[in-house]
Amino acid sequence: MGDGTVRRRALRATLASLLGGAAALALMALAAAPAGAQGATVRLHDAGSTRYYLAVGASEAVGVQPSATHPWAVRTPDGYANDLLTLEAARWPGLRLVDLGCPGITAQGALDGRGGCAYPAGSEIATAVRFLSEHRGQTVLVTVDLGFNDLWPCLLHETVDGRCVDAALARVARTLPEVLDRLRAVGGALLLIVGLQHNDPFVADARFGAGAFARASTVVFDRFNAEVAAIYRGAGAIVANVPSEFGGGAAAPMRMCTLSWMCDRHNLHPNDAGYIVIADAVAEAIASRGTAGPGG
Repeated sequence: MGDGTVRRRALRATLASLLGGAAALALMALAAAPAGAQGATVRLHDAGSTRYYLAVGASEAVGVQPSATHPWAVRTPDGYANDLLTLEAARWPGLRLVDLGCPGITAQGALDGRGGCAYPAGSEIATAVRFLSEHRGQTVLVTVDLGFNDLWPCLLHETVDGRCVDAALARVARTLPEVLDRLRAVGGALLLIVGLQHNDPFVADARFGAGAFARASTVVFDRFNAEVAAIYRGAGAIVANVPSEFGGGAAAPMRMCTLSWMCDRHNLHPNDAGYIVIADAVAEAIASRGTAGPGG
């Protein structure tokens, strides 16, 4: 058993003891999963009876975290999509992950291909649409996690740029419905689409004396999450309440330190524990829908 496996199992056991209840049971199931259960990338033309989970989004969709050699961002196999694959193994046996996420991508960039990732069909969404078209009836789940990269540049240097926030939210309001419409058009009415709300990493700044900024950032993210939730529901998607898993109130800054790299490296990305609770939020959303998913 490798050191990484031991570390992640210990982390899940610790987090489970903190969360308790149903979340603890889900996390213990993750801890018991075999090391090779995190999923696989597949070619667009892979065919057969396999069921697929298609992840669309930005850095969190691909598990980006800092490393010793890359202090800002490196892709890992430990993101929420990987954890969700294990959580949903009983619902969809043999489920495989196709992760199209692109670190740094905006909602518009996912549509038009402007970003740091190359895609076979020219953009993340065009590639997702092609995959759905080539795997009709096989793709049972799509997660969509876009908009954060439109928003976070508006909160740099412990300052909220109101004009920037307004413009970012307007862009997301224009582009996210088109993303969902394209996925729904080819995926069909029965395709289960889960849209993710986003935690506010900047609440951790309250730990370093920036309480006023942390409170202001919460207002911005509350607005963002309310707007994207309305868009997701309007498109027939269900909403994963990620912020609820990160907690609120006086405990929020410390919990953000526990679940992200904000206090250690002032890095916006979740750590292993943070990705686990994001996956749990998505799993709870799926379970609340009370469905076994299309095809079973």
